[in-house]
Parts: sequence; structure tokens; C-alpha cells
Amino acid sequence: MSDSPLFTYVVPFLGVVLVAVGIAAAVPGAYDLIQEEITTCGAPSIAVESAAATEQRLEGSRVELAAFDIDELPPAEQAAVREALVDPVGEAQVTGPFPHEAAFRDGALVTVEGQRHYATVVAENPCFEAAPLQLPLGVFAVALGAVAILAPPAYRRLVALEEG
Repeated sequence: MSDSPLFTYVVPFLGVVLVAVGIAAAVPGAYDLIQEEITTCGAPSIAVESAAATEQRLEGSRVELAAFDIDELPPAEQAAVREALVDPVGEAQVTGPFPHEAAFRDGALVTVEGQRHYATVVAENPCFEAAPLQLPLGVFAVALGAVAILAPPAYRRLVALEEG
């Protein structure tokens, strides 16, 4: 049996395949568990234009946009608008309650220190979701694959020790 091609080549090959599939399953499964501690998933990003760009955008426009004063926005929205105004790209994430999300999604005017700024949601930043059993099954596949890879050489070594 120790010289069988099935036991010598096929079983270790299947073990390598199991390890590869297990890693492919375990990594996203583990990321799903820790992503909220290392990223800001679930917090949408908004972009806020300068006052000059806003006036140019609204020039001759008849579109009705929701309008807010910065002081009437909740703290999370205020912080995001203020951060976006000083950000070189003009974007910031809203970390916290976002009750005016629908208005910002359609575009809104926010008045800050007497100047109007166009603001809109530019990214959703959704959280990654993995199947609940993805991590444990991936770890199990890696372990089973490791056993399949190591079983033939271990068996040959035991046979060699018995024989002599």
C-alpha cells in the first residue's frame, strides 16, 4: 500500500487542494469578523464642494435641493461636512447617525458661515458579509488538507520503522 500511486500522489494532491480551498474560505470569513474594528464600513462618504463651485453649479439651475444650516444638522453630519471642507479631496465619512442621508443622496445645500456648499453621498462603504460557517469550514478544510498531505510520508516512515 505504501507504493500505491493513489496514496503517494492523489491523496497529497487532494490535501493541497483542500488547503487552498480552506484558505480561500477562511480569510474572508475571518475578515468578516474583524472588519468593524479595522475599517469604517457602514459609514457612507460625502463630498462637499467649495462655495465657488457650488455657485457655479447652481447658476441658471431650477433644481430644488434640500437646504440645511450647519447648526441644524446632527453632530455626525456636522463633523463630516466640516471635515470635508478642509479635506483636499473634499470628502469625509459620516460616522454616526445619518438621518438626512436621503437628502444628501439626492444632493443638498449646506450653509456654513453664510456660504452655501453642495454636498452629496459619494460612497456607500458597505460591510463585507460572509456565510456564518465560512470561517470554521475553511479552518477545517485547511486542517484536513494538512492531514492528507502529511499522512503518506508519515505512513511510509512508520512502515520503515516496523521493518527495521
